[in-house]
Amino acid sequence: MKLAIISPYPPIKGGISKETEIIYSNIKSKYNVTIISFSRLYPDFLYPSDSQYDDSMKIDDSRIRYDIDILNPITWSKTANHIINNDFTHVVFRYWNPFFIPLYLYINWKIKSKRSNVKISCICDNIFPHESYFFERFFIKKFFSNINSFLIMSSDSQKKLKPLINDEAKVIKSFLPLKENLKSKLSKSEACKKLNIQNPPKLILLFFGFIRDYKGLDVLINSLSELKKIDIKLLIAGESYISTDKIESLIKKNGLSEMIIWHKKYISNNDINLYYSASDAVVLPYKKISQSGIIPMAYHFDKLVVCSDIPSLKEHVVEKETGYFFKNNNSSDLSRVITEIYSNHNFENSEISISKYKNRYSFDNFLNDFKELF
Repeated sequence: MKLAIISPYPPIKGGISKETEIIYSNIKSKYNVTIISFSRLYPDFLYPSDSQYDDSMKIDDSRIRYDIDILNPITWSKTANHIINNDFTHVVFRYWNPFFIPLYLYINWKIKSKRSNVKISCICDNIFPHESYFFERFFIKKFFSNINSFLIMSSDSQKKLKPLINDEAKVIKSFLPLKENLKSKLSKSEACKKLNIQNPPKLILLFFGFIRDYKGLDVLINSLSELKKIDIKLLIAGESYISTDKIESLIKKNGLSEMIIWHKKYISNNDINLYYSASDAVVLPYKKISQSGIIPMAYHFDKLVVCSDIPSLKEHVVEKETGYFFKNNNSSDLSRVITEIYSNHNFENSEISISKYKNRYSFDNFLNDFKELF
């Protein structure tokens, strides 16, 4: 078996890239695997900051290739030719956005036209995108129709996938594994000191990752307007795909400047432990989502999860043991939940619960699911 995984990979920024790094680090001793990544993932105007690359990451591995320029179809052809000419037997596409379907369709078509016996699999982080595209269902179904096996991350994705695929295609339900390549957890006081958070409050809430409309940061900010009398702060860590002026205006409108700390930058792997260690609970106020790598990241650091009650999140949280739910897109209900945590939650007990529960997200479990693709 000779395996190629087509996916973003560091130093390209983003959760998909980080997840693929974790997968590769755990399978490279077990599989003859090559990662085929991107020299350019998006046109620059679609990216929120000056660079798509995390300059703190240095990759030196001959099995990591950066062959694909999304704007240059010649590189698409070269990638397919590399797979064909080097006798790869299996190809896995990492799919999360239909923007990449023309690329994936072309590579799949060219491989199959020359090597019909190559098995094609797909790791689906989403089925439908969080922001809609014109004719998205048509193109997604066209791409999925030529896939032999799928790895999906939630029951919600499983339900959405079924009408789009051939009956003989294999579907394996899994979940993203714990983030074993991150630095160790620190004490809250030490992490706050390193992040220059003066006089840490009783409760620090963390919102982590790229900021997009569907992630509901506005719901979380609005919820704080009802909590000004208690000793809490919100730590926002991440670049924004939406207008920073829009977010800052909402903070100012609610009079929350003293309650919110926003580090407006991409958080590299080297610093992730600081933000999770400084926080008491991680909030996912998402309005819609298929899965989230934030939950296993929170569990890695034994942190409580607070999330909206959408099915793809609920199946990975045990109420009042590993986290809390609030009504989707309801800032008042989120205020109620935060107040309950602030007043009554026993964090020592939840750390014990999380340390036991998170074993199901071990990489061994993920690896067993991954093997089923083939």
